[in-house]
Amino acid sequence: MSLEKSMSKQCSLRTDSTQPKDIMISYSHKDDEMMRKCRDALESAGISVWVDVEGLNTGSEFLNKIGQAIVEAKLFMQLLSIPAAQSKYCRDELALAYVSSKPIFPVAIEERDDILPHLDFGQKLQLAPVQWTMITKENDFDSVFGAIIESMKSTLRKLDDIEVEDNKSLEESSEGKEDKSDVNRRRTAYKRQRSNLNMPKSVDASSTKEKKGKTKDFWDKHFQRQEAVDWTKFKEVFCKDYSDQLNAQYGQENIEWLMTVIHREIDEDEDAIIQKFHYDEFCFLDGEKTDFWRCVQQQALESYTMRLVFNMDSTVRIDAIQNLAKFNSPTVLEALLDLCKDKDPNVKAVAAISLARVGNAGNKRVTNSLLRLLRDKDRLVRESGCLSLGYIKAKQAVSTIVHLWRNDPISNVREAAQVALEKIGGEEAQKAMHITRVLQDEIKALALKS
Repeated sequence: MSLEKSMSKQCSLRTDSTQPKDIMISYSHKDDEMMRKCRDALESAGISVWVDVEGLNTGSEFLNKIGQAIVEAKLFMQLLSIPAAQSKYCRDELALAYVSSKPIFPVAIEERDDILPHLDFGQKLQLAPVQWTMITKENDFDSVFGAIIESMKSTLRKLDDIEVEDNKSLEESSEGKEDKSDVNRRRTAYKRQRSNLNMPKSVDASSTKEKKGKTKDFWDKHFQRQEAVDWTKFKEVFCKDYSDQLNAQYGQENIEWLMTVIHREIDEDEDAIIQKFHYDEFCFLDGEKTDFWRCVQQQALESYTMRLVFNMDSTVRIDAIQNLAKFNSPTVLEALLDLCKDKDPNVKAVAAISLARVGNAGNKRVTNSLLRLLRDKDRLVRESGCLSLGYIKAKQAVSTIVHLWRNDPISNVREAAQVALEKIGGEEAQKAMHITRVLQDEIKALALKS
């Protein structure tokens, strides 16, 4: 199977694990001297470091382990400079660190105002809420980096506490002392708590203007007692109410993308009508009612970053797919379900393969999302959907896969469907395959007689 073999071959390059470290350093090789200085200071302080300096001499196979190192490390530090801002590798590594819930420590070695124009939209989203450390003068290093080290040590201690709570939650679930839905909510909170450890206490996605003057809930302010609102009206009011924030943080070129994300999240019935109860569900973050604008920014950050990580040209895509179980969370699952609706067929195909890593046949949303992909116009999307349904052994998909196996005009898709049916197994799949083969043999026999 072409897709399956390709995925297995690419994934096999990443299976050799390095020893997990406290921190992974991402940097441009043009900043090699500063990287070494930071690494030495961290190791002298007892913080273990993973960095790809050896990769310069040992080839691409070593570099392929960078994604795995990010997933396995406890912290992520990026040396920010103009070359780093322009590096696709650094952009992808930052995105994977965010997706895998790492506390992120940006260390700027050039002036912030010089770096910002070179950051792309995704980097700006990911770095906006995080505390930057500035080391722009040689005599700043010892005092400033010493403070970073203390902050990292404090974060590592907090991570240990969070891990204890997480493990306790899992033990209580396995013993039947806690409901699984409660466990999932707590684990989601732990994941977000991990990634927020390096954010200033004062961080709030809302602007000062919003904090002072817009305390009323967005829906209550504009739609009062209405239980449903037309999407066109909702979008018009939203864009007007948050025009300053939208123009300042997203720019005209990304506002339409943001509106697509919001529409997808709160129009769950896909009828262009926004129901208040769907809006209220969207505004709950970690079990608490949260400001709508803050939820919008959080969703934008997660959606854009996931798309970067799982895009076909991402340098860490295969690492992410291979290691999904290590940072599996409801947040990752939701983002992958969203990517299955992306306009780019390549993104949808990768999302399908990734869903197979984190989903299961008992999750109706996962199976329904994969089943929809079997009707996609793109053959690679259909092929990926088949393989993923086979991987999770979705017995409820057998009849649809059989139809694809019999009727799809593309041989690769038919082969993928056959592989899926063989992996799913069971009486229904075996019976359907047997009947089809008998009919094929009889048709061939008749053709030969004629």
